[in-house]
Amino acid sequence: METRTQKRISEESYERTNPFIWIIDQIIRFRYIIGIVFLFIIVALNLNGSSIGSWDKIVSERSDDKTSDVIFGENREVRSDEWMVQTPFYFSQAESDYPVVNKQYGKEGQNMIIAYNSPVKDLTLIGKPFNWGFLFLGKERGLSFYWGFKIIGMLLLSFELVMILTKRNKYLSLLGSFWITFSPAIQWWFMQHVGDLIFFTLAIMVGIYHFIAQHEKVRLRLAMMALIVINGIGFVLVLYPAHQVPLVYLILFWLFGILIHFRKELVLDIWDLPIIIGGLGIIGVVLSHFYSTSKEAIDATLNTIYPGKREASGGGRPPSDYFLFLTNWKIPFNDFDFHGTNNGEIASYFNFFPLTILLSPFIFFSKRGKEEKYLGIILGLFCCFIFGWTFFGYSHGFAKALMLTYVTSTRGLVTLGFGTVLLSLWMINFIWQYAKIPGWLKLVFLGLVIVLATHSLTTSVMGLYFNKLEMITTLVVFALILFSLLFKLKKTFLIAMSVVVLASGIFVNPVVHGTGAIDKKVLAEEIIKIKNEDPNAVWLSEGDLYNFPPALGVKTINSVRFYPDMKLWHKIDPKRKNEKIYNRYAHTRAFITADKTKFHLDRPDNFTVNINFTDCKKLGVQYVISNRPLEDYNALNYAQFEQLYGPDDDKWSIYRLSFTSDDTQAEVAEDPIGGTDDYQEIPQQAPNDYEYIN
Repeated sequence: METRTQKRISEESYERTNPFIWIIDQIIRFRYIIGIVFLFIIVALNLNGSSIGSWDKIVSERSDDKTSDVIFGENREVRSDEWMVQTPFYFSQAESDYPVVNKQYGKEGQNMIIAYNSPVKDLTLIGKPFNWGFLFLGKERGLSFYWGFKIIGMLLLSFELVMILTKRNKYLSLLGSFWITFSPAIQWWFMQHVGDLIFFTLAIMVGIYHFIAQHEKVRLRLAMMALIVINGIGFVLVLYPAHQVPLVYLILFWLFGILIHFRKELVLDIWDLPIIIGGLGIIGVVLSHFYSTSKEAIDATLNTIYPGKREASGGGRPPSDYFLFLTNWKIPFNDFDFHGTNNGEIASYFNFFPLTILLSPFIFFSKRGKEEKYLGIILGLFCCFIFGWTFFGYSHGFAKALMLTYVTSTRGLVTLGFGTVLLSLWMINFIWQYAKIPGWLKLVFLGLVIVLATHSLTTSVMGLYFNKLEMITTLVVFALILFSLLFKLKKTFLIAMSVVVLASGIFVNPVVHGTGAIDKKVLAEEIIKIKNEDPNAVWLSEGDLYNFPPALGVKTINSVRFYPDMKLWHKIDPKRKNEKIYNRYAHTRAFITADKTKFHLDRPDNFTVNINFTDCKKLGVQYVISNRPLEDYNALNYAQFEQLYGPDDDKWSIYRLSFTSDDTQAEVAEDPIGGTDDYQEIPQQAPNDYEYIN
């Protein structure tokens, strides 16, 4: 019988002679150089992963005769937080020279540090490494740098963290880097809170480990503290407690586990105090600066009705939610639109948490690998803690004390998923290296997990999403992966998991050349011409165009706001009767009307305001973009609309608005265009920041 040593020597010999394994080894060995080369290529070719091509459905007529900039994949219209909000925010910053407060938004402007971590020429930029490219590459290649740096950085950080978890199992770590980075939960939310916070968390966890584990290397300690400082600042600036709070607990659990793991080896020296105090001091200075310059915006955000006043109670997640990852392979190709949710909301992390729970007695009571258990136990405790909050919920007093009331159960699922991936990777390596489990018991555990998975598929909305063949295929593939994991068929497992992970993630976001979906539109060029002639003018954009003009550097009264422009709305709502409608994070759709000004809450993050002529005058509106014939209002003799452009292929026109009299407008009983209600229909999809599954 072949001994363990002989088997290891045989495997090493095979790895040295197999050309495919040799290539993989060289990729791992030179991963940082390869990452830099790929980043250079991405920026040089002006590539990005934005879905800004979704603007083509709203504004289609281009000046460059192209129909699309997509090279690979498809635009994700459902990711409106990215293509309709965040990317235009970044472009607006570029057009305004990256101010902290961008005056193009409303009357008072908007704090852009809070607005999806937009690039700003400010000390806080230290904590936004993906945004550094905007300052020296311009907006197009700055966007390329953003996507390239973030995805390459996440791959490298994930690899380093999994190397820690698996005691330098390089092939499992390579799988782990793709497993984390291309998890649908990250890819569908790549440019928003999840992508940012997971990146920062990975960096902080890697920094903490190597600061302690390689304590004797002073230069490395300095480098790891720099990593912690940069990403610690970035972590705080995200300002999304629904994800931040549980991830803070993960970091604290991790720090505690590392300190226990190295408790016998750790000896403080003369360098520790200045490095730690210096690092924490830099974080303190930057965050103090942020608070002093952004206090009003922070307070306004926290005092919004949505999401500032939202308070979660925890619990309520059905068991099937913990198997949502079984849909991962399909959601890049077919929309999930059951029960008012969407692909982004169900996107999750493929993991083996149920199996880990079943195997835990054999892992934690194993006599082998004693020193390797601490990180596994810590990750397991964290996962159980967050699972308890999402499934059972905790008492209100206890939850409030732990700040868990900021964490809705659906958002808790996302953080739980990340924790279970880390735990799964640790568990896989541990049972491959140390655990001894009888074969018959492995089959029993496999069967139990498949029974749970089958029940979850057949008794939830997933049963409506899959047809019978897809359901059977999903369960069979899942069973084969579990079998190869439990019976240590390592190559089969690594290949199968790689296929599943990559299929689930690489098709989510498109590969796009340039930013022509915004810049090369005929409408955009006409807006810029007028802006250059009248740079301080105030614009109103009707319909779904509301966040398009700000991307071009135009001052717009209706856009997307992270907190309300109270001075603007109080001008037309002096008695504040509608404050509950506009005091929120909101997409703001506006329409000109001859009738009274009215506010209507369409969704928790979207409201429509119909503004009459008198109020338009109060707000100083000078230009209006509309796909309605606003010149029909001219016969009323209260306001005059001069058509400067259009209508184009999408019926968009640009009008100059003037008023015929200084007298207060008389109310008009009937709107000559036929009312704006026809233009208030909103696509009935779950907004990406709202909890539709609760």
